[in-house]
Amino acid sequence: MSLSKEIKENLMRIVIKEVDVAINEGNSPFAAILIDEQGNIIERAHNTAKSMCNPVLHAEINLISEACKKLNTRDLSKYYIMSNAWSCSMCMSACIKAKIKNFIYGAPSESDMNPNVTIFDIKEKSVTDVNIETGILKEECQLQIENARKI
Repeated sequence: MSLSKEIKENLMRIVIKEVDVAINEGNSPFAAILIDEQGNIIERAHNTAKSMCNPVLHAEINLISEACKKLNTRDLSKYYIMSNAWSCSMCMSACIKAKIKNFIYGAPSESDMNPNVTIFDIKEKSVTDVNIETGILKEECQLQIENARKI
């Protein structure tokens, strides 16, 4: 992806705003956007697991579901996922099942993630060539997650 650092940071700020929506709804502080190669936002979503009483409704799962309906496809290989934190193993696997291979993240995953299987563990086991970029507005993303956990 040839987007500048400034554009990636601006997009991550949009993700951060979507995280605020999750927090305000009483959900865990995670969100994601699906973008094309030019940085156009195709879809956005946040975690709704608590508000919808469904443990699998993480941001990426919601995002994939909505994007596939909107685009009328199961193949999201032309797109990138951008999230405020590394995906959990369920979400990373779902993204790969949707043929997403490009990922842009802010903060690393939390140490108490269960199962504690990282995006890099999944990348290593994937037959798909997965591209991962991390650290976009890392400190801002981490602080938002930490502050939400105190609520």
